[in-house]
Amino acid sequence: MIADGGGRRMGRAARTAAALVVATAALAGCSEAEPASETLPSTSAQAAPTTEALPPLGPADFPMPPEARQKTPAGAVEFTRYYMALGNHIATGPLDPEPLLELSNGCNTCQMVVDSYAADRTAGYMYGPSTYTFAESGPAMIEGDTAAVGFIYAESALTVYRPNGEVVQERSAAATGTLQSGAQLTWDAERVTWLVQILTVG
Repeated sequence: MIADGGGRRMGRAARTAAALVVATAALAGCSEAEPASETLPSTSAQAAPTTEALPPLGPADFPMPPEARQKTPAGAVEFTRYYMALGNHIATGPLDPEPLLELSNGCNTCQMVVDSYAADRTAGYMYGPSTYTFAESGPAMIEGDTAAVGFIYAESALTVYRPNGEVVQERSAAATGTLQSGAQLTWDAERVTWLVQILTVG
């Protein structure tokens, strides 16, 4: 399953912090889903409140979908898909990048991306049209409150402009090509959501 979007630079910024994150191969190699539970949901920690009872997460104009708030292999994949889409949505402004931090937990790459967006926003930079693709490598693997998600990511070429229309060469970049990527997530039972702990793009 592949999602597309425009005006992007999250993955490009994330690649520069590869030394700070876990090897993608370890995450992308996770291919076995958990066996289905044979019992009905109850009051256990695994049981999530109904969608109607959950307070919204993410920006008002780009809320997290309910399927991304499930403590399941599919939920972990959908959360990762949403997180990458959120970063690219923020780049369309660029908009306030704080939601990326709110959905992370000690993620060095996430902090770096937020700092980059914030600096560009302060400078008045704008991003030209661009596209990205996200495709999961297989089912996520969950162990306790941790999930590993492998995915394939790619971005088209990106041009960054100063307010006067001049191209910012040091911020612009060529197309990335196909990048084997991965994320390690941790479950936040209080907010009923996954959080990004480690992010590797490329």
